[in-house]
Amino acid sequence: MIIYGRNTIIEALNSSHNCEELFLQSDIHLDSKIETIKSLAQKQDIAIRTLSSKELKKLANSEETQGVALKVTFRENSLRDILPSAKNAFIYISDATYEHNVGAIIRTAECAGFAGVIIPSDIKITPIIAKISTGAVFNIPIIRNPIFNTIKTFKDNGYFVFGIERGGSNIFETTTPLTSLFIIGSEDKGLSAPVIEKCDGLLEIPQFGKVNSLNMSVASAIVMYNYLRENYKEIKSNG
Repeated sequence: MIIYGRNTIIEALNSSHNCEELFLQSDIHLDSKIETIKSLAQKQDIAIRTLSSKELKKLANSEETQGVALKVTFRENSLRDILPSAKNAFIYISDATYEHNVGAIIRTAECAGFAGVIIPSDIKITPIIAKISTGAVFNIPIIRNPIFNTIKTFKDNGYFVFGIERGGSNIFETTTPLTSLFIIGSEDKGLSAPVIEKCDGLLEIPQFGKVNSLNMSVASAIVMYNYLRENYKEIKSNG
């Protein structure tokens, strides 16, 4: 795929994903970030091409290229490869159709030290998700997997599965173990009844205002950092 944005591209070039070709706007100002991008590309023998602003925007399908784009093959992960050695929690984004939410959740998960982010099988990582995540998609395992298979696999591996849903236990009064899987639903419909039935427990984020739901990415951030607060010492010792 073609990604864009300076921070996003730096993260991609510093990752293990296969970066194939770098595109620079022909009249771009060579500031420190562009120099860093060029240097990283040159060290990896990545071809560098210059394009006009119009050509670059067309290539990236975006008006917000920041003067640079990169062709990269995104490397997906599988639960079979990641789960056996995982030490911390995972989050499953069951409603991954809004790219900005997905990118923001991935960014928070990477910052909070989560072991991985799981999305439905029919959703792919896009340039917009990569940009919103500020390149975090290249630094944390992203797994595409059906939700019920995911729940079963995690339970079989000793994980406790929490659904984030209204009517659950107060998240601030419930202890979540280190090996937890959190499932976040959509803002309007929440989690489906069959998913709720498969969860080991439900957690609710208390609300005191008149609006009936939190933004999906905000709710996920609260869940992840509450988990980090509870397990901070162990997570820190795990590196």
